[in-house]
Amino acid sequence: KLPLWLVFDNAEDLGPNVTIIFKEGDDLRQDVLTLQLLRIMDRLWKEQGMDLRMNPYGCVSTGDELGMIEVVLNSITMAGINKKAGGALKVLKSKTVDSFLISKNNLNEEKEEKMRDNFTQSSAAYCVATYVLGIGDRHNDNIMVTMAGNLFHIDFGHFLGNYKTKFGIKRERAPFVFTHQYQAVMGAYNTLRRETSFLINLFHIMLSTGIPELRNTKDIEYLRDALRSDLNDQEASRFIEERIYEALGCKTTWVNDIIHIMAH
Repeated sequence: KLPLWLVFDNAEDLGPNVTIIFKEGDDLRQDVLTLQLLRIMDRLWKEQGMDLRMNPYGCVSTGDELGMIEVVLNSITMAGINKKAGGALKVLKSKTVDSFLISKNNLNEEKEEKMRDNFTQSSAAYCVATYVLGIGDRHNDNIMVTMAGNLFHIDFGHFLGNYKTKFGIKRERAPFVFTHQYQAVMGAYNTLRRETSFLINLFHIMLSTGIPELRNTKDIEYLRDALRSDLNDQEASRFIEERIYEALGCKTTWVNDIIHIMAH
């Protein structure tokens, strides 16, 4: 499963090189579907005047457990930031990410504010999106940030509430990854709720593809439950706010991140 890092010359003389990861051994169809849904969510939000600075990178499934993934240059994993800052226990420090991004950029006050705004908006987008889609395996090697502050998620091998367990213990207990290192989400949820039927129909269309975690209509029930169509907008806003505080108070997210850094 060791991926290849490949750099292609651009056919355009003045164009930048094209950098991809070529993977064998992973079913990338689920990644392709998830990234397409993230692009749709991004479009829905922009139609409502919300540019949440998302970065749904390119991904192509080229065969049975074969495919190519776009490399987002000038980016780093959250695990990488904490490692560079001194190791696993830096996960517990709220300023680790902010300090790293400032140190890597020659920022004046205006640019620093822009970087933090990018981080805030993109964090909000991915918190809501990963919650609605039930994205699992959200350790800090699967969450990245660009040097401009745009946070984004990678590796979508588990979705629709199929969270990973270890020795029968549920490792992921927070509704989404949102720690004191992210601080600041609001918005977006009610926009997606208004498109509940549209999003559910997209998953119904994909039932025949044989994606392991999308085999029958029961698999889609997670999405219906997450979007809470039984609530009005005000009730739904309170609901997602409760999930934010639940995520902030979930210590297992920190523990998973610390253990992941120590293990890798």
